Amino acid sequence: MNDEKLGFEDDLMLGVPATGGRAVLQAISSHLAQRTLVPASVILDGLLDREALGSTGFGEGFALPHAFVPGLVAPAKVLVTLREPIEFKAPDDEPVDIFLAVIWPDGQHEGFLQYLSKLCRVFRSKKLLVALRGVRSEAEALIVISSGASTAAPSAQSSVTASYGPLVR
Repeated sequence: MNDEKLGFEDDLMLGVPATGGRAVLQAISSHLAQRTLVPASVILDGLLDREALGSTGFGEGFALPHAFVPGLVAPAKVLVTLREPIEFKAPDDEPVDIFLAVIWPDGQHEGFLQYLSKLCRVFRSKKLLVALRGVRSEAEALIVISSGASTAAPSAQSSVTASYGPLVR
């Protein structure tokens, strides 16, 4: 697992100003709409519907919003860091400042949980999250992600499949 496989080169938003969860999800939806040509409102609706089932906050200031999106042809993602952390109902009650959003074609569930699991193995690292908070450029962020991906334990069970499996539509 390396950065090339994760492919974040065009999927980074660093230092985003946001005052709340909806504002972050709107910024995510706008970015993903430009990348996928799916209307931002459709993406936002999917992300909000998923959040209504329960927060996708994991703890340690990290959240993994995700949704199945109608009209989407291929999976897409974006990694977002915020200027200031926001309340996002994480299980540790800590504010969130790093969001990794994933959207997946509606009706094509094959591979979805495995992909989320792969991302979680990388982004569950406290060291990686701390390092991402200190990056000043996309190049630095890609180096941090690549380093985290190369040290991720591929055989560990994902907290996504353990915690969110029953919530996937």
